[in-house]
Amino acid sequence: LVEDAQAAKAPIQKLVDKVSQVFVPVVILIALVTLGAWLVAGVGLEQALVNAVAVLVIACPCALGLATPTAIMAGTGVAARHGILIKDAESLEVAHAVTSVAFDKTGTLTSGRPQIIHLGGDDPEQLLRL
Repeated sequence: LVEDAQAAKAPIQKLVDKVSQVFVPVVILIALVTLGAWLVAGVGLEQALVNAVAVLVIACPCALGLATPTAIMAGTGVAARHGILIKDAESLEVAHAVTSVAFDKTGTLTSGRPQIIHLGGDDPEQLLRL
């Protein structure tokens, strides 16, 4: 289950992949245009290559392609170490919108030793009498 969650693509990763499909060729084209423009300007091949490589380095989409899967793998791995299994990457992405969770299977989240963790209200003594 953990491996499936780490291998699955979240919707944001699919978007990043689509953006990268357009972004990478455009950046390469801009680098080639930069190379050509500097060669036409007569600065020499070495300086033209330095400027073209600078365009590639500055616009490197590596962060786009690596950041999302790295975060998903790290998140699912940490969750698994704490006993939390995440079904897939999309579940992890939409989890921020969850406001309430209900569980109905005894033993799924319990250990058979009930204890009071937190009491809400104004008078804890009155709540304990309930």
